[in-house]
Amino acid sequence: MRRLGFCLFVLAGCLDNPSVDVDTQALDMPQGTKSDVTVSVDGAPVDSLFSVVWTIDDPSIVSVTPEYDGKRLRVDAANPGETVVHVNSHGQTFDIPVRVGQPAITYIWIEPSTVTTQVGSQVHVKATGLDTMYRLQDVTLDSYWAVRDENIANLDMAGMMLRAMGEGRTTLHANFGNLATITDVTILK
Repeated sequence: MRRLGFCLFVLAGCLDNPSVDVDTQALDMPQGTKSDVTVSVDGAPVDSLFSVVWTIDDPSIVSVTPEYDGKRLRVDAANPGETVVHVNSHGQTFDIPVRVGQPAITYIWIEPSTVTTQVGSQVHVKATGLDTMYRLQDVTLDSYWAVRDENIANLDMAGMMLRAMGEGRTTLHANFGNLATITDVTILK
């Protein structure tokens, strides 16, 4: 009889275990970025990570720390590669596969930032990008270029020379993936 009572006590304790979940099943991140993971208990985000434990298969690829609010985990992508972050709370473990890729370009601009020149002259232009590791990248040849009014200026893609064709104002556009930038072009007599 005591065994039956003990089994019922243990079973009741198991039935009272909270339901734990994480909001992230997998991460695919560029190097130099971060992502937050929220742990929920019984459907509500935890107020404190006190009851949450985490480990990383390869800590050279990512690091995991509490976010500043103390309520979420922050995953920082340090180096390209693949690893798994294991998050455990209340006896339940969640494996989050993480893939860290090469740095991603987050911002682009055209150099020079504005063009003012005379009809018949040429100006060398290029596109520069800033990546997630805060490094400058030349994205000139990987960008799509357009001049709004080719009667005023056109672009020789072979030498990346903007040629002043006629007097007026136009714009030079560069697109790199989903990033875009514009520079003003003024051609004088």
